[in-house]
Amino acid sequence: MDAMTQPLSGIKVVDFTHERAGPYCTRLLAGYGAQVLKIERPATGDLLRHVAPFVNNQGGLERGLAFHWLNAGKQSLTLDLKSEQGLDIARRLVAEADVVVESFSPGTLQRLGLAPAEMRASNPGLVVTSISNFGQTGPYRDFRADETVLYAMSGCMVATGDPDRPPLDSGPAIALYTGGLHAYIATLMALFRTGFTGRGEHVDVSLQESSIENIELQLAVFLSTGKVARRNGDDHPFVPWRCYPCKDGYAAVIGGPMRHWHKAADLFEEPELADPELAHVYGRVARRERVENLIKPWLMATTGKEIYHKGQALGLAFGYLASMADALESPQHAAREFLRECDEHPEVGRLSMCAAPFRIEGTDWTMGRAPILGEHTAAALGDWLAMDAADVAALRDQGVV
Repeated sequence: MDAMTQPLSGIKVVDFTHERAGPYCTRLLAGYGAQVLKIERPATGDLLRHVAPFVNNQGGLERGLAFHWLNAGKQSLTLDLKSEQGLDIARRLVAEADVVVESFSPGTLQRLGLAPAEMRASNPGLVVTSISNFGQTGPYRDFRADETVLYAMSGCMVATGDPDRPPLDSGPAIALYTGGLHAYIATLMALFRTGFTGRGEHVDVSLQESSIENIELQLAVFLSTGKVARRNGDDHPFVPWRCYPCKDGYAAVIGGPMRHWHKAADLFEEPELADPELAHVYGRVARRERVENLIKPWLMATTGKEIYHKGQALGLAFGYLASMADALESPQHAAREFLRECDEHPEVGRLSMCAAPFRIEGTDWTMGRAPILGEHTAAALGDWLAMDAADVAALRDQGVV
């Protein structure tokens, strides 16, 4: 599809982000057509370039899989922000942009002379999105954190791990990706508003606050009852409502929609489930152990996929714990073309990656590919700042780009 038909076509983004949250935000912007100019350090680039896993388990500046996925569709411009010339170029790029996304530690932009207010002084319609651990204000503003700390401090860790052992991190970077998604949504909201007012915005995203959104029902229960959830599921407001062991792994057995639960007695081949005292959710919660004991024999004799399909056929929200192979072979993903090939990369060829996590009618998602470090430096400086080849060559000689 022609890039001009994409909803964010024509939007110019200067990307001062690293790690995962910021790059995920700008990856979503690039996917729907924005021109994202990723600013990287000369020679070494984004730290994520150096983080495993690597393509075919071979390390290298252009082989980090996380970098490839999070930066596909972007342009790479190397720039030394510790030099005055580099900062001057950064200011000039910002003056030409519609959006700046940054994930420096709070206060860094001010020290560089790139505070949001200063950037918007030269570009009044600019949207600046700042992504940080705890936000730009508050007593924790300057505290250090990583995914594990953010996940724990959000309260989400109360849900992961065995009930008789210490809590565990979730594994994937849930806090970082949630923050990146929220930053993307907030950036679009700010752009929408700017379109009406002509005034730019400063969006302040706290990764820790964003992650609290993932607690869902447990947060509502605590706020209304003061009850702290436990990891074994014995105090969940509904039953059954968690993952249970099955014949070949684990299956998610959700006792809802509630109006369909009357079919469970036949599904689980257990007449007792049809007793009047178990007909209503309150009765099942009061008799949690009995209900779970009644369903476990059938679960242990049935595979996860069988549980999934049989439950779904009756209108019950059942699922199975999928392996990576299951996810890659999913007919649902195939039907929606969710796993697609990126454009050819000079060093690693074509990689299959996830496409957009949502669709917009009448538009397509740009798979693109991750840029070679500094690949677009000359072209971007020419397009954005009208520099010629001699200007760029001189900057290279001085180590500025």
